[in-house]
Amino acid sequence: MSAVAATPLRLALLGHPNSGKTALFNLLTGSRQKVANYAGVTVERKEGQLTTPSGHQVRVLDLPGAYSLNALSADEAVTRDVITGRRAGESAPDLLVCVVNAANLQLGLRMVLESRAMGLPMVMALNMSDAARRAGIAIDRELLSAELGMPVVETVGIQQGGAQELLQWLDGWRPEGPVQARPWEAQGPAQVLRTQQEARRILRLAVREPEGLLRVDDAIDSVVLHPLWGMLLLAGTMFLMFQAVFSWAAVPMDAITGTVDALGQWLQAHLPEGALRSLLVDGIVAGVGGVLVFLPQILILFFFILALEDSGYLPRAAFLLDRIMGTVGLSGRSFIPLLSSFAC
Repeated sequence: MSAVAATPLRLALLGHPNSGKTALFNLLTGSRQKVANYAGVTVERKEGQLTTPSGHQVRVLDLPGAYSLNALSADEAVTRDVITGRRAGESAPDLLVCVVNAANLQLGLRMVLESRAMGLPMVMALNMSDAARRAGIAIDRELLSAELGMPVVETVGIQQGGAQELLQWLDGWRPEGPVQARPWEAQGPAQVLRTQQEARRILRLAVREPEGLLRVDDAIDSVVLHPLWGMLLLAGTMFLMFQAVFSWAAVPMDAITGTVDALGQWLQAHLPEGALRSLLVDGIVAGVGGVLVFLPQILILFFFILALEDSGYLPRAAFLLDRIMGTVGLSGRSFIPLLSSFAC
């Protein structure tokens, strides 16, 4: 390994949404972060700094979440361009840290294989490794590392000290020379299929899941991804969400409206007419009440979105809708932000 570089190393955290990548970024950098937007787009840019146990300074870039380098969204396009050094004002990172959810390795492995083709130095971070062990999932890290051709470390982004293994590995790593990413070419259907087959082959070798868990997952997928039953289940789920947002929220909304009206009437009855009463009754109470009355709808909506996200249903629903959304030039994942409009 070469001597310690005069300038800080620059690493980029790469991972799919909900892999715990940003939680790991926050754990690594703490409050030493700068948040801005990438030039020309509304995609957020987050950069921070960490110090390894032996005192080396490392700049950390939290790349936008992406499922693939075959970009279907602005986030994925930014991630691809930063990795390949094509983003104006951004040089390619010295090191890629691919963050994957250890409890759902299949989802992140395709991204790891695509990124490996760039030729950049890489390390794979098995995040949420504690959750994987609790679920009975056993990952042979040595075999996984040998198959991928990169180091594999365990992290727990929400636990103090959960990045210690990664930090110790960073302490002993230095780039051997200038880093230059290979040119990126979008994968065609045949290449995508080969990548998926390679991911499945590696999973069969390196990952052992409880038999019961595999059977349950397959049974669930056979229903939720079915062209007919899956669509009916999705329609029922959306109807339930719609009813909950408007029917279940009616009681707390009426209670908030009644409380705000009662407070306004009480202030009107006990304060002399004038500017102060007008400010309190017509300004503060009416204004705050007009916002609070929508809080139940928003809370119920986000409860459903988080529950569906944590259960793994949202990616399946996006896959199910991909062909339908494609008729209007959108990907299936466009369905997910549409859910946030339900409260309107």
